Amino acid sequence: MIYAKIKANGEYHSPNISHAVYGFREMGAEIVKYQVIDEIYDRVTAQDIVLDYIDQVQTILLKFHVTPVCEDYPVQLQPFMGRRIWWDTMDSINANPDKWGVFVKPVKDKAFTGLVINGTKDLIGCGSCYENYKVICSEVLDIKREWRGFMLYDELIDIRPYKGDYHYHYHADFVDRVVEAFRTIPNRPMGCSIDFAVVIKEGIEQTVFLEMNDGYALGNYGLYYLNYAKLISARWAQLLKREDEFDFREYYAEKR
Repeated sequence: MIYAKIKANGEYHSPNISHAVYGFREMGAEIVKYQVIDEIYDRVTAQDIVLDYIDQVQTILLKFHVTPVCEDYPVQLQPFMGRRIWWDTMDSINANPDKWGVFVKPVKDKAFTGLVINGTKDLIGCGSCYENYKVICSEVLDIKREWRGFMLYDELIDIRPYKGDYHYHYHADFVDRVVEAFRTIPNRPMGCSIDFAVVIKEGIEQTVFLEMNDGYALGNYGLYYLNYAKLISARWAQLLKREDEFDFREYYAEKR
């Protein structure tokens, strides 16, 4: 069963949900619409998938005692980052202007959007003294273009551009090396994204690894709808330790 969040007017609540529903429907899944997570909480089983926003999806996963773990910057991929990273708190950054001029991202999923802190106005929306978020800090990059790479069962199935100047392009051999390193990560997600960027560093154009994102509630950025649904399904099956009924790799292998 696929549960999909809708608005009061009956439309799916986001393009991502609509895109995933299209993929699951094409694969023969039964779609159940709902507006509020409380409507379905007691009905959802470990065999189902819920298409919603991160907090709501985590609520459902917690029902089955599952807390997803997906590092933004796995040790195995850090050599490809092209920049230094460290951990801090928003209160510490707020109180120390000498720490400004860095990119910060909350450790807590989507607590706020990652951004460069250059002054007090950049701190707006990044929590308060009662919400002293732990953050990951990194050196600021001169990013020219960004891409989202989609990993499904250890294979890079697509790379979609999402920001920047179309004149720049990633180096495919670099991407291949990152994918090889990804396959060495213990307990890695079977559905996730690996983001890349082309940057200018010391006057030289280079491709870097930006971050990794979990696939249980992931933006599609134009990924083919069937692959998007399969990626979500793969990660849900892994997290809930069950068979992935939308994994057709063996079927296609037999047809070859």
